Amino acid sequence: MCLYIGVYLYYQLSDKAFPEMLRSVNTWAMWGFLVWGGYWVGKVIIDCVWLSFKNQMTPENVRNGVLLAVLNFVPTLLIALFMLKEGFMSK
Repeated sequence: MCLYIGVYLYYQLSDKAFPEMLRSVNTWAMWGFLVWGGYWVGKVIIDCVWLSFKNQMTPENVRNGVLLAVLNFVPTLLIALFMLKEGFMSK
């Protein structure tokens, strides 16, 4: 994701024309980040709930695990949504 942000800033700061290919690469890459991150958040949440049902996790640990998973995904979500909305748009 840092690579995409760096390329985005390069084209924004240098006032060069964006190659059309970058728009489609950006769209696919950002949707990939969203799907991949969503998968891992869902996996952690399901694991926490499953272990809670098996009485291997306390409710506090389940809450902390779910909170950690969601808060870990928030920066990826925000950056990907920004890059899908604003990234590589013509001036």
